[in-house]
Amino acid sequence: MAACPRSADCVFYGAIEPSLIKRVKYAGSYTFCRGGQHEACAIHRRLTEGQGVPPGMLPDGSMGDYLTEDRFVVHRFLVIEDSPVFAALAASTIASTFTGAEVVRAATYDQAEGELTDGMFSAVVCGFGLGGDRTAHDVRQLTHAPIVVLTGRPGDVDAPSGARVVRKGAGPEALASALRACVV
Repeated sequence: MAACPRSADCVFYGAIEPSLIKRVKYAGSYTFCRGGQHEACAIHRRLTEGQGVPPGMLPDGSMGDYLTEDRFVVHRFLVIEDSPVFAALAASTIASTFTGAEVVRAATYDQAEGELTDGMFSAVVCGFGLGGDRTAHDVRQLTHAPIVVLTGRPGDVDAPSGARVVRKGAGPEALASALRACVV
């Protein structure tokens, strides 16, 4: 198969190509480099358009941890929560779980929409209801990042596909555990 023509400029390719272990770990992403799918690669697109590539960006546009140990990987998280108490809890849990993480906060879906459209996130923490008729399902339509739904609703929550659900009363360790499972 043909290699991506941007591989010489690509940090992802530079980290993955020399490591069989990383190529196995990121087998689905590596096909963008060597499987002829480079036109669909988010990194390729950003390089071609002259844009910077965020540290840890994967070819599908999500964030990963593929960089070598001597490079700092920045995790970015979006918290969409209308309760200031639970927004602060989520932000402090993220900061204590992921050293050096950047946390972007929004109280409503409308406030978060631009961030979701323009930004890359390691994960999104959000309530199920996001104001108006918006729900966590609307977040799923704008991002491929893992989603953790932080909810106070009793019973089962109709969470978006692949999302993890954490009850607000479960405490910070439950949220930290869900986030570690999403990001690792």
